Amino acid sequence: MNNNTNSYDYVAAKFLPVLKARTAVLLFNKYKLTQQSIAKMLGVSQAEISKYLNRQDFIPKSAIADIDDDDIEEFTKSMVINDEYNAQRIVCRICPKGVSNSCNIMIK
Repeated sequence: MNNNTNSYDYVAAKFLPVLKARTAVLLFNKYKLTQQSIAKMLGVSQAEISKYLNRQDFIPKSAIADIDDDDIEEFTKSMVINDEYNAQRIVCRICPKGVSNSCNIMIK
């Protein structure tokens, strides 16, 4: 398995789920969005959003990288205003694998 595949697997399995979980909690608590609208926004099922919201205490604050509250807030705000370009830029900036021209991991 090459290094790009390992990076993709790592980001898809570890980083993005934590980012989505923390974003879902903020979208629900601060922006008062429904679970269904959050699910559509983040590209996951409503059941997954329910799991995130019901198990908030199990979501590590900084699971893989130093994802601080300001980064989550900035990402979430970009999602709310439908600024996918900025949301993607934030994901690349905070991704533990760093920014790469060959990276094709999208937030959804």
